[in-house]
Amino acid sequence: MGTKGDGRRRAAARADLAAAEARLFAALDLPLRERWIELADGPVRGVRVLETGAGPPLVLLHGAGAGAAMWAPLLARLPDHHAIAVDLPGCGASDPFDVTGVDLRGHAVAFLSALLDALELPSVTVVGNSLGGSYALYAAAAGDARLASLLLLGATGVALPGGRATPPMALLSRPWVGRIAGTLTPRMSPSLSRRFFASIVGRPAVDAVPVEMFAVTAALADLGGPTFRALMPELFTGRTVRAHLPLTDDELRAIDTPTRFVWGRDDVFQRPADGARAAALMPTADHVDVPGGHQPWWDDAGTCAALLREHLETRDDPSTSPS
Repeated sequence: MGTKGDGRRRAAARADLAAAEARLFAALDLPLRERWIELADGPVRGVRVLETGAGPPLVLLHGAGAGAAMWAPLLARLPDHHAIAVDLPGCGASDPFDVTGVDLRGHAVAFLSALLDALELPSVTVVGNSLGGSYALYAAAAGDARLASLLLLGATGVALPGGRATPPMALLSRPWVGRIAGTLTPRMSPSLSRRFFASIVGRPAVDAVPVEMFAVTAALADLGGPTFRALMPELFTGRTVRAHLPLTDDELRAIDTPTRFVWGRDDVFQRPADGARAAALMPTADHVDVPGGHQPWWDDAGTCAALLREHLETRDDPSTSPS
């Protein structure tokens, strides 16, 4: 149980995040609405979402250590969709969540099912990046019929064979390193966050997004740091993904959810060829390489939005029909 001091620090960090998000959304001329979702049967009770646009629904799931607002450059290109960007459990302003010892496959399926229940969405396209892409694939493999289609931007984290941790993530996969880091790591600054993301998504990507993004990512690091550090030993042993996390070839062949992989050619976590291989195994999937890194909508949001629309039109996705 957290202390009153922990609660005050979290409240202050949430206020910092809200202020940073407001500046980012203003820079993008992006009207976003904040809403709290209460899950009736999920791993956490309170989940925050950011919503914009009107039309067919999209649910967007971010990667480890990130948050809903990181989708803002893409959301600004999708006014014709009702986009619902989610702060995953333990991330952003959503309720804290201890991932230690959690069955991540089961957690992903249970969380996404409870979220779609709460949102009352009978059919939806899910857009995922990194760990969020893994969540989407696990839910599709579990047969959730509400997933009308998937768009997976960047390497999917751990759900496909061939993923590798970056060296800092590999170091944090040793629990004692994470505990020390949590004690010694200073609060993230926007400038430090910018340098960190340059090493993950590439310098062209960080140069392409508004500078206000990095006050957001710094605030997200303060809020989600404990979850991120606890997550690394659950995902990796050194640089190797834990053996039970990648989907098998048979599991991939059984996924009939129309899926498009959009993979940055310079993604630091996984080769584009691994995404192309997965797409070839899946009966209704395709794979597109694009310039950029692990968050290709930072490199070129317009291209990613166009690839999403093309995917939905090509796949005749029922979620594109207004309800």
